[in-house]
Amino acid sequence: MRLLYLDLGAGIAGDMLLGALLDAGADQEAVRRSLAKLDIEGWELALESVERAGVRASKARVEAAETSTHRDLHSIKGLLASLDDPVRVRAIGTFEVLAEAEASVHGTSVDQIHFHEVGAVDAIVDIVGCHAALHDLAVDKVFASNVPLGSGPVETAHGTLHAPAPATLEMIKSHRMPAMPGGEGETVTPTGAALLATIVDDFASIPPMEVTQVGYGAGDRDTGYPNVVRALVGTAIEPATTGHYLIETNIDDMVPELIPYAIETLIRAGADDAWTTPIQMKKNRPAFLLSVLTHESHRAAVMDTLFRETTTLGCRVIPVGKEELDRSWLEVDVEGHTVRVKIARRANSIVTMAPEYEDAVKAARATGNPLKDVYARALAAARERSAAF
Repeated sequence: MRLLYLDLGAGIAGDMLLGALLDAGADQEAVRRSLAKLDIEGWELALESVERAGVRASKARVEAAETSTHRDLHSIKGLLASLDDPVRVRAIGTFEVLAEAEASVHGTSVDQIHFHEVGAVDAIVDIVGCHAALHDLAVDKVFASNVPLGSGPVETAHGTLHAPAPATLEMIKSHRMPAMPGGEGETVTPTGAALLATIVDDFASIPPMEVTQVGYGAGDRDTGYPNVVRALVGTAIEPATTGHYLIETNIDDMVPELIPYAIETLIRAGADDAWTTPIQMKKNRPAFLLSVLTHESHRAAVMDTLFRETTTLGCRVIPVGKEELDRSWLEVDVEGHTVRVKIARRANSIVTMAPEYEDAVKAARATGNPLKDVYARALAAARERSAAF
């Protein structure tokens, strides 16, 4: 799975995100071809290399001859009509999010909203360019960090307001973006917030991924902190095996003699492993934690067994990743008795060997030899046999 992670420590605006995506490897010509289908004339997109607090970044600049910025949602949809899907659909979605936020702030309907700054050509190019760049990068999922709210006055078409602008704050609220204090001035613009609302799948820490491309998109201001959006593109790192669950329950009212049978029954039901850990619960009551590791295919049978064989009323079911060594069996002879030895490999190299306990016990009882000697002889025979392969 191909992932994109957006580091928003300095905030986000449409031009910052566009610069970051292009800097991270989106094909400039593919983006320009998409933008050329807009029903707008008299504009030009330039990508400049700049520095922000010592960090090199790409600055996306849109030069436009147009001075009028007042457009409603219907007229903007008309300007986007010639774009290819899914760029057109996603771009319209961003403007709809903006219109809903503005309508909520002004207490009116979406149809009555006229965009000011966001209706300008440069904002339209930023939004469409971002969606075209995302389409070219072909990412499957987008993650982003927390959103810094900024502080201080913000100049808007409605006068001087406090950061973040009301429409921005409305989108942060409506789309449940995790906000944090930080930054001076306007760190998140309405365009930036609307883009986050329509492209981000999850606001979280960076997921396990192999990063293959990194891009920096610069904002206009050069402050003491790198005023950039950082875009990390890469491939998700998946566990070697998936579909495993750790099932846990705390038990303080079960007869201890029943625990071994319950564990044995859980293993027969398909659990990979089961064990108990002594714990102390509220009011200092002694108890134990029963843990069961199982694959999805056996989960239902294991749950049925847990409820049938223990006194628990509920369990925690936790998805877990599981990495396993490649395993095989080798049969060796110990004084005429077969003992199976488990061999574990990683990258085709033997990592460990272990005699099967039940086989070793049978051989020890039959020969009268100490169990530890049977283990040692089985391992020596297995090493000699495996060296021949």
